[in-house]
Amino acid sequence: MDRIRRAKRLADAELKVSQARLAALTEHLQASIEQERASISREIHDDIGGALAAIRFDLSWVERHTTDTATLNHLQSANDMLQHAVEASQRIMRNLRPAILEQGLVASVQWLTESFSRRTGVPCVVNAPTLQANLDKEILLVAYRTAQEALTNIAKHAKCHKVFVEISDAEKVLTLEIRDDGRGLSSEDRSKPQSFGLKGLQERARTVGGWLDISSKKGLGTSIILSVPLDRTSREIGDIAA
Repeated sequence: MDRIRRAKRLADAELKVSQARLAALTEHLQASIEQERASISREIHDDIGGALAAIRFDLSWVERHTTDTATLNHLQSANDMLQHAVEASQRIMRNLRPAILEQGLVASVQWLTESFSRRTGVPCVVNAPTLQANLDKEILLVAYRTAQEALTNIAKHAKCHKVFVEISDAEKVLTLEIRDDGRGLSSEDRSKPQSFGLKGLQERARTVGGWLDISSKKGLGTSIILSVPLDRTSREIGDIAA
């Protein structure tokens, strides 16, 4: 029996070490991803943005120096396509590294939901009283990416009529809930090996000492709740317990 207990203690210790390494790797990968997103966003702004601005300048020059109707019609079409390219590059940059994060979580989530509703036609109700806490940048980014991924999944799969988002920091715990009234997730959907989006959200939550709860019933919608203790000591205790 002593040998069995020793073996179990050793296995438990090795499991904790393995979990700690996995958590550290996840945090490193998330940080690397955000750095790469920021780098790509800068390149789009500097290189593609600069090229589009130069094209606009050249098109304006041609427009000022021609009176040919056919040429002017082609210029109008080119300007329309150019405007589309400018708007697309700006949208991609915002998704990669949203500047609105500087205005706080509530403003960022409201911007996400407004964009979601414009794209999908699905109304989105946000209940977000003024947060008392000044969120750490890491927590703010995790909450934003959680809302972003949840809304992306809803747009792709939920087939819902309405989305509800609630944000609070009561009792020193940040709580972000994204809920829809769509078709819901079956147990098979949630256990698919390819369901990296939800698994990624769960791992991302752990990087800031939080956790993610997912509840869903077939035909009755899905609720995703991110909870993060805002007290640093509580988060550290949560990391140890996990």
